Amino acid sequence: MSEPPVQQLFASAVRAMRKLQDLGDPLPADVVTQLSKLESSSLSDAERRTQLETLLRPFVLVDVAIDERGSALSTAGAAPPRLVQHGWRSFLVRVSNPHRLEANLSTGNGGVYGLIDYHSHSARIALADTLTVVPRIKNAWLDAKLAGPDELSGLEVEYRVISLYSRDGGVRSGGVMLVAEDQHNHHSLSRTPQGLAYQRTNFELGEYAAGFEFDCAPAPEIRIDVREPDGRSCMAAITVRDAQGRTYPSKAMRLAPDMFFHEHVYRATGEMIRLPAGRYEVTAIRGPEYRPVLTTADVDAETTEIPVVLDRWVDPAARGYYSGDPHIHAGGCSHYNIPSEGVTPETMIRHVRGEGLWLGSVLTWAPCYYHQKQFFSGAAISPPADLEDPAMQAAQGMTWMPQPTDRDAESTLRYDVEVSGFPSSHSGHLILLGLTDQDYPGTTLIEDWPSWNLPVLRWAKEQGALVGYAHCGIGLGVGTEELPNYIVPSFQGIGSNEIVVDVPLGVADFQCGTQFAPAAELNIWYHLLSVGYRTLMLGETDYPCIYDDGPGIGRTYVRLAEPPTGPQAIEAWNTGLRESASYFGDGRSHVFDLAVDGDVSREHSLDEPGPVQVSATVAAWLPEEPPPPPPGRLMYSAPVGWHLERARIGTSRKVLLEVVLNGLSVATQELVADGTEQEVSFDVPVERSSWIALRIMRSVHTQPIFVEVGGRPIRASRRSAQWLHDSVDQLWKVKSGFIRESEQDAARQAYDEAQAAYRTRGEECEVDR
Repeated sequence: MSEPPVQQLFASAVRAMRKLQDLGDPLPADVVTQLSKLESSSLSDAERRTQLETLLRPFVLVDVAIDERGSALSTAGAAPPRLVQHGWRSFLVRVSNPHRLEANLSTGNGGVYGLIDYHSHSARIALADTLTVVPRIKNAWLDAKLAGPDELSGLEVEYRVISLYSRDGGVRSGGVMLVAEDQHNHHSLSRTPQGLAYQRTNFELGEYAAGFEFDCAPAPEIRIDVREPDGRSCMAAITVRDAQGRTYPSKAMRLAPDMFFHEHVYRATGEMIRLPAGRYEVTAIRGPEYRPVLTTADVDAETTEIPVVLDRWVDPAARGYYSGDPHIHAGGCSHYNIPSEGVTPETMIRHVRGEGLWLGSVLTWAPCYYHQKQFFSGAAISPPADLEDPAMQAAQGMTWMPQPTDRDAESTLRYDVEVSGFPSSHSGHLILLGLTDQDYPGTTLIEDWPSWNLPVLRWAKEQGALVGYAHCGIGLGVGTEELPNYIVPSFQGIGSNEIVVDVPLGVADFQCGTQFAPAAELNIWYHLLSVGYRTLMLGETDYPCIYDDGPGIGRTYVRLAEPPTGPQAIEAWNTGLRESASYFGDGRSHVFDLAVDGDVSREHSLDEPGPVQVSATVAAWLPEEPPPPPPGRLMYSAPVGWHLERARIGTSRKVLLEVVLNGLSVATQELVADGTEQEVSFDVPVERSSWIALRIMRSVHTQPIFVEVGGRPIRASRRSAQWLHDSVDQLWKVKSGFIRESEQDAARQAYDEAQAAYRTRGEECEVDR
C-alpha cells in the first residue's frame, strides 16, 4: 500500500485530538505538545508519520482495517479498555482504508451493533416486540457512538473518535465492531462468493469484532431531593447532562418508566440516578406551571444527593382550576418496550405526576387494545409509581426504590377508550371519557364495532360518558390561517370529521386540539358555536403519538368546587366541563374567571342589545428574551403546535390577548408575559345573541360565554350554517365508501337529518356573515 500524505494524516489526528477534548477525555498535555511540535518539525515525512503513529498508539482502542471488498475488521488497540458505570469514555479509532473506498463508518443500528455477543448491545429502540426478556436486557450493557461525520475522508489512514457507555460496574466482557456502509443505501459492504456485494449487516458478528475485558469503574447512586417551593415532596421531570451535553441515564439504556425518547426522567423526592464523578447540569420542571430550574452539581466520592427546589410561577388549583390531559396512551406509537402491550399504570402515573397534572385519561386503542383493556375499571385510580417489572428493570441496572410523595394523591388516571384503528376510524378518532363498559354490545373483536361513529357515541352517552373527537385538525387544513374561514376541507384525515353530523343530532360533546394550526383546529368549532351549538373544545397531547415529550403538552383546566380526586375524579371533571368555566392550551398562559358583566356563568341573558363588560384575570410567562437559535441555525424557530413562544410579539415579552365575538377578534390588549396575574376588562357591543371568549392565539382559549339577547337563540352566521351543511356533503362523498353496506341506510338518514338541522338554523340566522 502507498503511504498517506503526511499533512492529511496530521490534520486527521488533530481533528480527533480536538474531539476528544470536546468530549471531556483529552489526550495528556505532553502528548498534545509533542504532536504540535511534530507537525511542524523538519523531520522527513516518513519519520514524522512513524512518530505520529507511535505517539497515538497508546490511545487507540480499536483498529479498523477495510479490505478491497469493503469488509471492516475490528481488532483491539493498545488503549486500556477502562470505562465508567453510567458514564461515557472516549477513545481513538485508527482506520486503515488502503483502497480508499467511499463509505460511511458506523457502529450500526443505534448503538454497538457488532458485539462479540449479539445479545449484548443496548439498542432498545431497535429491539423487536418480543425481545424484552430478562436475559437479553441483562446482557444489553454496552453502548457506543462514533463522534463526527459518518463519511470516511478518503484517506488511506485516518483517526476517528468513539465513545463507549457502560451500564454496569466491574469487569465485563464485550466487543466493538465498526461497519463500513454504502453511503447511499446504508447497506454494509461484505464478501460473497461472487465478490463485492451490498447486503444488510446480518453476518456472524464475532468474526469481525474486537473483543475486550472492560474494566468499568462503579458510579454511585445520587439521590435527587426535589421539592416544591413550600417544601413538599413531589414527582418532577429531571434532565441531567454532563459538560458535553450527554444525557444521563443513557437514553439507549432505558426501560420504562424511563423512556428512550425523553431527554428527562421522572423522579420523586429521594429517588436515584447513577452518576460518575464529574460536573453536571440538572434541570428540573413539573409541567408548564413551573419555570425550569437549572442546578450545577459537582459529583465526587462524597456526593450523596443533589437538592432541587422547583419554581412555580402560577397555581391554577389555588383558584379552583384543575388540569387534565384527556388523551394519553400507555401503548403504541413511541412506546416503549413492547408497543403492542405498552406500560402499566405504575409507569403512567409517574409521568402524569411528573407533569403536575391532576387527571390523565389513558385511552386504550387498537395497537394495544387487548392488553391494555385489563386496566379498565370504570373508576379513577392513583397507584404507587412502582417499577412495573422489577426483574427486568434490575437487569437494566435500575436498583433504586420508588418513593411516595406528599402530592401523589392529587394525580389520578382514568382508563377509557379511543376509537382509533377500529372500523369507524375513518370518520374521525373518538374519545370516550367516563365509560362504565368498554366493550361495544355484541362484539368480541374491535373489527366487529360499527363502521361509522354515531352508534358508538350513542352507546357511550347512554353510560353517561363525555364523548368527542381527538386531534381535531388532522385533515382539516385548507391553506389559510383565517378564522373563521368558509373553505370546505377535504376531510381526508382522522380529525373532527363526522362531528358535523353528530353535534346537531346531540351525540358529540367536544373536540380536542392544541396540536396543529389554530385555523385547522378551531374552524369547525367556531362555526358550530355561531349557529348555537354548545360544543366544547379541549386541549390534549396524544402522548406519545403526536407529542412524546410528556403528557400535558396540551391540557384543559376546569373550574371545580373541589379537587377531582378519588374514584369519581373523571365524573367530577366531566361535570365541570359541562356546567362550569374551563379553558385549554399549553399551560403557559391562563385565563381565570371569564365574566360578562361580572357573571361567570356559562349562560348570560340581556333584555336588549347593548354593551357588556368582559373581564378576566390573565397570567402568562415567557423568558425575558427569546431563546437563542439552536446550533447550526441562524434564527430561533418556535416550537410546533401551540406554544406561548409563538405568541411573542417580536422580541418583546408581550403577547396579544383577544376578545372573540362570534369567531371574530373585536378587541385586543397587549400583556407582558412576566408571570403576574393581570386584571383585564373590555367593553364589547353585543347587537344580537352571541358567544364571547378570550384567547391568546397558539397558547390559550377559553370556553365561550353564551349571551342571549331578548330570549333569542344564537344564530350569528348564515354562512356558518351553509358551511356546515356543505361539509356534510363533502364528508359523505369521502367517507361513505368505508361504511358497511348494512349500515349505509342509517348513516345516510343521519347525514340528512344533520343537514336539515343546519338548513333550519341557517334560515333562523339574523346575519349572513
